[in-house]
Amino acid sequence: MADPHIQSPMDIWDNITVIIYRTGFVVAAFGILLLTWLPSLAEITILIAATCCASSLHIYLKHFRLIFQFATWLALVCFILGWHELALGGALVTLGGLCFKEYFCFRVPLLNLQPIFVAILWFVWVFESGILTRIFSMIVGVLLLLLAIQKWRMPLHFDIGDKTKYQV
Repeated sequence: MADPHIQSPMDIWDNITVIIYRTGFVVAAFGILLLTWLPSLAEITILIAATCCASSLHIYLKHFRLIFQFATWLALVCFILGWHELALGGALVTLGGLCFKEYFCFRVPLLNLQPIFVAILWFVWVFESGILTRIFSMIVGVLLLLLAIQKWRMPLHFDIGDKTKYQV
């Protein structure tokens, strides 16, 4: 997690990765909100969103960074193999975990519970509980949208923090 009070020099790649990361949350919000109406499009959208976030992740501790990145890689492999339920689950692991991380920066109410909400969303989606899927997709989607708005309101350097603290 970056330190917002430290402004490290940023190059073009830093700016691009922060923009990709933040865009991932916007795409995820709309993908999840579409989950019950256009499930095939929503699934691809959610996978793209998780890939945006995981590919451009700025977390100091490499163990957490690798967990989120590998969850997304596994999701993409599962999608290619036709295991769509597992693919969505892997993408939701990444997005839910990153929401939990971002809760400590923004204190958006209920965002710390997002990993639980995405787990329930995945469960009810897999077992085709229509009304519950709609309810949890709205909860998860709205929380992601609130997070995205908060992220876009702050300067880009807040996501990077102190470059000397990153584990390689």
